[in-house]
Amino acid sequence: MNTPNKISICRFFFAILMIIIYCLSFVIEAAPLGTTGFTWIDLVAAIIFILGGITDSIDGNIARKNNLITDLGKFLDPIADKFLVDSALILLSTKMDANGNFLLFPVITILFIGRDLIIDGLRMIAARKNITLAANKYGKAKTIMQMIIIPIIFLNGFPFNYFDLQGLGNFEYTYIITNILGCLALIISLVSLIIYLIQNKNVLKEDKR
Repeated sequence: MNTPNKISICRFFFAILMIIIYCLSFVIEAAPLGTTGFTWIDLVAAIIFILGGITDSIDGNIARKNNLITDLGKFLDPIADKFLVDSALILLSTKMDANGNFLLFPVITILFIGRDLIIDGLRMIAARKNITLAANKYGKAKTIMQMIIIPIIFLNGFPFNYFDLQGLGNFEYTYIITNILGCLALIISLVSLIIYLIQNKNVLKEDKR
């Protein structure tokens, strides 16, 4: 197994560790760190996610630079990416502020995962027809947005939680900001899906017999 594939596997372990750490918040009542609005559990989960995201860039760059692209790598890399990102989105769909507002509406997570399932299905059909589907720039923009907003939501909207309208430090309106960020990433994601389907509509055409 080459180095890029080992790094991809590490991303699975980062995701599992993130899940374990975050789930501690369901059994441990951790106090916020100063006036930040997030706990040590939130901080550690965010750091683990960021480290996992960094491995995504590292393994791809190494594979391309050293011509180490393999079928195993093509299989592991996207699965590891989705396992890390989708796990984080699902966890964050349970995250609420002190007033019971979701910091990421569950429907946003559902649409993110649904979009990825459609893309994966299209790629499976394309693979059977020996067609390679390249990612578009909107898909890459979606990934960058997710890598930015997920740590922010893990940290209860930090640093945007300091923009509370009442200025009382109770983070009452932070959930609006985090969900706006989530919706922006979702819009980019759905736009990339539509463009992807239009560009590759020939994949869905029935083969003439």
